[in-house]
Order: sequence, then C-alpha cells, then structure tokens
Amino acid sequence: MASYLIAATALPGHVLPMLAIAQHLVALGHEVRVHTASQFRAQAEATGAGFTPFAPAIDYDYRDLDKRFPERQRLSSAHAQLCFGLKHFFAGAMAAQHAGLRSILDGFEADAILVDTMFCGTFPLLLGPREERPAVVAIGISALPLSSCDTAFFGTALAPSSTPEGRARNRAMNANLKQAMFGEVQRHFDGLLARSGSPALPEFFVDAMVKLPDLYLQLTAPSFEYPRSDLPASVRFVGPLLAPASRGFTPPDWWHELDDGRSVVLVTQGTLANQNPAQLIGPTLQALAGDGNVLVIATTGGPVPPALAANLPANARVLPFLPYDRLLPKVHAMVTNGGYGSVNHALSLGVPLVVAGTSEEKPEIAARVAWSGAGINLGTGQPGARQIGDAVRKVLGESSYRQRAAALREDFARHHALAGIAEALAALRRTTPASAEMA
Repeated sequence: MASYLIAATALPGHVLPMLAIAQHLVALGHEVRVHTASQFRAQAEATGAGFTPFAPAIDYDYRDLDKRFPERQRLSSAHAQLCFGLKHFFAGAMAAQHAGLRSILDGFEADAILVDTMFCGTFPLLLGPREERPAVVAIGISALPLSSCDTAFFGTALAPSSTPEGRARNRAMNANLKQAMFGEVQRHFDGLLARSGSPALPEFFVDAMVKLPDLYLQLTAPSFEYPRSDLPASVRFVGPLLAPASRGFTPPDWWHELDDGRSVVLVTQGTLANQNPAQLIGPTLQALAGDGNVLVIATTGGPVPPALAANLPANARVLPFLPYDRLLPKVHAMVTNGGYGSVNHALSLGVPLVVAGTSEEKPEIAARVAWSGAGINLGTGQPGARQIGDAVRKVLGESSYRQRAAALREDFARHHALAGIAEALAALRRTTPASAEMA
C-alpha cells in the first residue's frame, strides 16, 4: 500500500473534492494525511485520514476573508479584486503552505502529494530538484484554465476556435492579456519565489499550475472541455467527481409531487455565493410562479431566509439542502450560478442547464455549457425574472438541449473519477524511476 499527502486550498469547493479522494484512498488501504485549514479537521478525520492543520498565519475561516482583507472590498473593479485575491490569498499562502508540506514530509514518507488546482505551496517543490520531492498530482476541480493555440484567454469566456483566424486571435489574446491583465500577479508570484530561493515560474502562473505537476487529473469528461491540439500528455480526464450516495435520507412530505407529471426545475446558488437569494433564486421563483406545468425546487445552501419562505409561490418548494443523488434524477432542468461540481453532476444525469454566474471562474463554466449545447448561458450573475423564465421554457421545450445533455451523460458514464485517480496514482508509482524517489 502507498502513502499520500493531500493538501487543499481552504475553500469548500476545493477541500470537499480532495476529501472524497482521501476517503477513497483510505478505503483502498492506503495511508493518507490531509493538510488544510483546521475548520475542516472533523470532515478530514471522518475520511479515516490523518490531519495536519495549516500554520496559524494561514489557518483562517474562508467566511472571514472580507474581515481579514478589508481592502479588497474597497477596490473598484471585479478584476482588481480578482488580482488582489490571487496575490494575497493564493500566492500569499505559498510560503506557509510549502513549509507545512516540508514539515509533514519530514515524518511522513509520501509516495505522492495531491493538491487542488490553486494550491500554490507545491511550486517551490516543483521548481526544485526532482529527486528531492515525491510525485505531485494536481486535481482539476474547475474548468481547465490551460492556455492553448485553440482557445481564447481563460476568463474571457469566449468560444474556442482552431481555424487559422481563430488561432491568430488566440495567440495574440493570450500573449497580450497575460501581461496586460495579470503581469503584476505574475511578478508577485516570481518575487515571492525568489524570496524563498526558488527560480521564477517558467511560464504564466495559471499554466504552471497545470503543466508543472507530474500529472494533472481533470474532474470531467473530454466532451465538457474545449479540445486542445497542444494538450500536454500529463493532463488526463478522469470524469466528474460526484457526491457519494446519501444515507438515511428522509424525503419531505411533498416528495411525491416530483412525479406528478409537471416539469421539475431546480434552482441553486451553490455553497459559497449564496448569501443573497435575490441574485438567482428569487428571480427564478418569480419567473415561474403560477405556471401549473412546472414545480420549482430551490435549495439555499444555508438557512432559508424568512422573507423567501413567506413569499413562496404555490408551485415552489424551498429547503437548505437536498441530496443531489436523490433529487437530480427527477429534475428536468437546473438553474445554477455555475458551480463546477453541480454542473457536472447535472450533466452526468442528462439534466440541461440555465447558467447565470459572474464570480470566480463561473463565466468560463457557463460558456462551456453553451458550447456543449446542453444549456443556455445567460451571461450575467443577476438575471431578471423574464430572462430566466424565457431560458427555462426554451430548455424545457426544445429537444436539442435534452439530446446534448444526454450525449454528455453517456460520455460521463464511461468515466469513474475515484477509480481513475487511484489507477493513475498506482501507474505513477510503477513508472517513477528509483532515482527520482525521495531519499
């Protein structure tokens, strides 16, 4: 059996997929150590893994980020806020993360380190001598951000193009925007690395996150990612990582209504950007209120606001949470802000989508939904009720969306993420030359 060190950026969408991997590896008999913020200790230890918290300097609750970095909220543009987060939350944690990994490795002989895409503490290891570190495997928990001659710059949410004209556009855009939009962030990464005695990143920091690790395992199927003729061999698709089957589920008393012949529409704002239900849940309830052919299910990801519950339309039901493995098989369309996990889960069951997201990388996920033909990208994070209603009725009424979602479901069914990850790790152990193993 092997030993694995799993390190995760302290955000739920980053930690939870890594904990699912930890649990699977433990079940296979491997020894696993998890390294992330202490607020996730109980969840990590529930997988059967050991746990080492982050150093105090970076061991804080993600819900307190605005208090910890109040200056971010004073920045005038979303791009300025993004760059601030990249410099202070991700790059800024790099030295402490690296020190944490080194400290753990002093007493834990890991066969490989597994990290989520944005965990930067492995950069100093990856830029150093290969024989002085274990293998590093990155897990692609969101849309693949890798630059390519066939894709527009990540973040523009433009469709890919491999025509001569499209590739000329892509080359120019990638070269210009890396410097114009993120040159300062790149210099910040390189400055912090130099301070720790490491060389500068050999390429754009986003590309380095994908290309420097020994393996990069993307949590989706190829049909839900833009094709790249220059994709490195180290990047592999292992399929979506779905939530484990729920246990002890007690359905609400209205559960039978899901089978009464109406079209079931699920609306959710995910686990992080759910503080204001007026962004998506409220307009969706308004858009479909009174439609006798539709039953709307809203999940808030937290306590149901009293005002929302008090003004609930007759054809709507709202709860903080429902297990997707029970609910999604009964859903005909899903309205979402574009979280990668929920989008992949819906597509794995052939559920077409209406996506409205502008935070983090959600515009890129929404763009992939539209590109795949499995749904509609509303192109905004705060759509109006009429815009949502028109899109939902189009997705429900036009068979092409269901057909494309069904095709993605078939492709997804050919992949099993946890098994694929375990197999990739086993193969990596078999092919790692003895000279590259840590002393």
